[in-house]
Amino acid sequence: MKILVVGANNFGQKHLSGIKGMEISIVERKSEVIEKTVEKFKIENVYSSFEDAIKDRFDIVDLVVPHYLHKEMAIKAMEAGSNVLVEKPIATTLDDGETMIRASKDYGVKFMVTDQYFFDPSVRAAVKFIKENRIGRINTIIVRDQRFFEHGGWRTDKAQMGGGALIDGGIHFLDTLLNFGGNYESIHGKSIHGGSILNGEDNTAALFKFENGTYGLFFYSWSYRNPPELPAFEIIGEKGSIYEDVKSRTSWEVGTPVRTVYGDLIVNGENANVKKYDVYTAEIMEFADSVKNNTEVPFPPELALRDLKAVLDIYKL
Repeated sequence: MKILVVGANNFGQKHLSGIKGMEISIVERKSEVIEKTVEKFKIENVYSSFEDAIKDRFDIVDLVVPHYLHKEMAIKAMEAGSNVLVEKPIATTLDDGETMIRASKDYGVKFMVTDQYFFDPSVRAAVKFIKENRIGRINTIIVRDQRFFEHGGWRTDKAQMGGGALIDGGIHFLDTLLNFGGNYESIHGKSIHGGSILNGEDNTAALFKFENGTYGLFFYSWSYRNPPELPAFEIIGEKGSIYEDVKSRTSWEVGTPVRTVYGDLIVNGENANVKKYDVYTAEIMEFADSVKNNTEVPFPPELALRDLKAVLDIYKL
């Protein structure tokens, strides 16, 4: 299979390192990025223009580009006959996301959002344990992440992001919350600017009420200096609990043998010994398998649209 990765710097490096057994080409303009990438990942072709690149035939086009470009570039790749991966969020508006999903069906190609948090082994195991009623009826889910953002680039620009911290990093954690809690009935919360260099908001607190009666507490911040290490999630049930073991988190650095998002699971006080794997390899190669075998994609784009809706619902509050 042939894959085109559009944007080889920064997060593009993590995507490239997750690809196994495919011919890889890239779209990249920065000479220093091209130089470090070509040899490291055995790149077949380098293009300076996305439009020129998609004139050639690729089984998969993987878009690692600013949010506001997702819709336009994804549909162009679909028109060219390629199956499409796009970094989260699916788009900056629900209308754009819905248009992308319709286009994939119209052009008869596969379409998926790459969200490594959805593929994390601890998330998948926790969802399984919830379905098995391992901790009984769930009353509360807590999902949080706090850090301080001090980088430059397009993420500081509200227009290119479609918002601030919540639509970028926070959407990962909303995906985790919704995978545990299901459909929500209501949200009460607020996004504010708390003190980072972002143009958009950088601090969100929200209370979810799910259709099954569970409550979800959500906190996400890019304006928290020197934050404590706390479990990213806790699931509290009538017969027990599930939470993340912070101390067992792995590195995300390229070259790390096994990269996960969350640490191990502690279920009813004991380590669940979840089998780990590389989440970047999982998201890309499971998608490639769906293309090869003409099966459903592992992370349906409708779920990515669900995650975006939660972001936008909070923004409206």
